[in-house]
Amino acid sequence: MISDRDKPADVKISIRGDRNNQGEIAPRRFLAILSLENRKPFSKGSGREELAEAIADPSNPLTARVFVNRVWQHHFGVGIVATASNFGQLGERPTHPELLDYLAGTFVQDGWSVKKLHREIMLSDTYQRSTEDSAANAAKDGANQYLWRFNRNRLDVEALRDSILFVSGTLDTKPGEKPLRFDEKNYKRTVYGFISRRKMDGTLALFDFPNPNNTSESRIITNVPLQRLWFMNSDFVEKQAKALADRFSGDPKDRITAMYRAVFHRVPDPTELTSGIQYIEESKDWASYARVLLSSNEFLFTD
Repeated sequence: MISDRDKPADVKISIRGDRNNQGEIAPRRFLAILSLENRKPFSKGSGREELAEAIADPSNPLTARVFVNRVWQHHFGVGIVATASNFGQLGERPTHPELLDYLAGTFVQDGWSVKKLHREIMLSDTYQRSTEDSAANAAKDGANQYLWRFNRNRLDVEALRDSILFVSGTLDTKPGEKPLRFDEKNYKRTVYGFISRRKMDGTLALFDFPNPNNTSESRIITNVPLQRLWFMNSDFVEKQAKALADRFSGDPKDRITAMYRAVFHRVPDPTELTSGIQYIEESKDWASYARVLLSSNEFLFTD
């Protein structure tokens, strides 16, 4: 438990980090570059509370912009400022500076409401665009820096695992009481999982979960054969595929249609339905068919 000393005091600057070579006393107060003139020293205990208040002060131009940029990055994969942890001279310039200012200003005016910020972004025309390509737009902005379409995004490992559990009907939606290891008995949402700093869970590491020993402004997305082999050989996927197949009954047509609704939120087209029925008639293996649906790009990616 963190607590203040009975009599907190200012400390001297350690020249070049050497505690034996001390300089002048550094009063506890906010950063000069983010403050107006005549900064007042912190006077409440250690000053931690006043530091937090200064960081979240509406007059601080940086905090709200950094936060809304992170939320934007969560929804679009890349922030308005691509270097989410570096808004300085060595970082990237914002692609839409006026939009960043607008979102930051609205965020503060709305009482720093994260829910309203999500709503503002997700109800925008930009967020609701499709992934449909356009030759004319691609010729002008092939990297889609200006967001004329929505980028296809692969589910991160947490959403992937939770989605597999959900569509198979095995997800335990009760809040977790303590961190659980990712074994065959764990049906909780991934957010309740145990994250080891010394030995990362194999599935998390395979799907680009960041190193818990470091801070990470974004995840490095990889696309390697081992990820596809995981769908083919994983005991977890095999067990959930069987659970998905056992959720539904009836004739092959109705059963396949129900599985498509659960996994893709749509009905199969005639070609998909015909090939599915043919596969079941030849193999009699509903679990392997369910595994095919769970390992499809339509399930793995969001458009």
